[in-house]
Amino acid sequence: MKITGVEYTPLKNGRVIIQVRTDKDITGYAELPRHSDSFEGYLESTINPLLIGEDPRQINRHWETLYLGYGDRVTKVPPHTVGAIDTALWDILGKETGLPCYTLMGGAARLEIPLYWSVGWGWKKTPDQMLDDVMDGWDQGYKAYKLRMDWKNFRQDANPANDLAIFKLVRDFLPDDIYLGFDANNGYSVATAIQIGRAMENYGRIDHFEEPLPHYDLPGLRQVVDALDVAVATGEQDHDRWRFRDIIQIGNPDILQPDVLNASGPSEVLKIFALATTHNKPLMPHCPSAGIKSMSSLHCYATVGNATRPHEYSTEFAPPLDEVAELYGEHVLPKNGVMTLTDKPGLGIDMNEAALAKQSA
Repeated sequence: MKITGVEYTPLKNGRVIIQVRTDKDITGYAELPRHSDSFEGYLESTINPLLIGEDPRQINRHWETLYLGYGDRVTKVPPHTVGAIDTALWDILGKETGLPCYTLMGGAARLEIPLYWSVGWGWKKTPDQMLDDVMDGWDQGYKAYKLRMDWKNFRQDANPANDLAIFKLVRDFLPDDIYLGFDANNGYSVATAIQIGRAMENYGRIDHFEEPLPHYDLPGLRQVVDALDVAVATGEQDHDRWRFRDIIQIGNPDILQPDVLNASGPSEVLKIFALATTHNKPLMPHCPSAGIKSMSSLHCYATVGNATRPHEYSTEFAPPLDEVAELYGEHVLPKNGVMTLTDKPGLGIDMNEAALAKQSA
């Protein structure tokens, strides 16, 4: 089997479909959340010249070629670009063998994976507005939640009082046994993160405290982790196993959260998962929206024996879900807050070519 080309198809909803085609009429699919000039540039200059004519089943070799460089050529490609190609190659391998990716990745520990309803933009919402969004998830049957403040490090310590008020109101609404995480999205200094973390601990159940600091501040992260009882989580912006090694050694967070594209694809995420389990660190992948990226993340997560925490899910980053179902199949959408993986080969995507043509930009 040989790769015959890699195609880039923008959709009207802003997403992009990546198609890796082969001479056996097997196509692997991946997805970018938005248009990427860098991907288009690398596609013609680097990706197609390196991959056309190659065996798509040599997944690790292609990952190393693209991410680490090849011979005397400077071919290091951005992580999300490598991640998309890697995703599509895993899809091809599954289709060629007739097996779902989770089987090829070592076997599924579970096929039903609970999701948490992730709601954001807390920095520009009142507590009542955030509660309304949480109640939307409650009406859909979700049994776990995360509140995202989306502050970012350039708005550091902007309004922690409102953040805490949001947490308290939502915590009062949810039953005590319902999972609730809180994501500062890099928004606090060390002192503020510790103060807010302690206030939430004292008020009620909080299940994880995500990205309290800018993601590059690993010494500061260690201070927050050491000061609080709540599980502190990070990792969605980090790219490979070596960075996660440093996160563990310096910041020592309680939970690791690799994103399947940001962390350079399923191949690298599986290595990060192995590193996490070696250090007895629970995992909770970052990957909120419905579609191919979500399916890729779920196939990886399904293989981890101690992956008992819910996986992220949000409709804020997705096109209308009827468009997603039309394109990929109804089975890529959760029911009552749970995603059930099928035994379909590859990533389980039933690409509707007519829908793809209709939705293409």
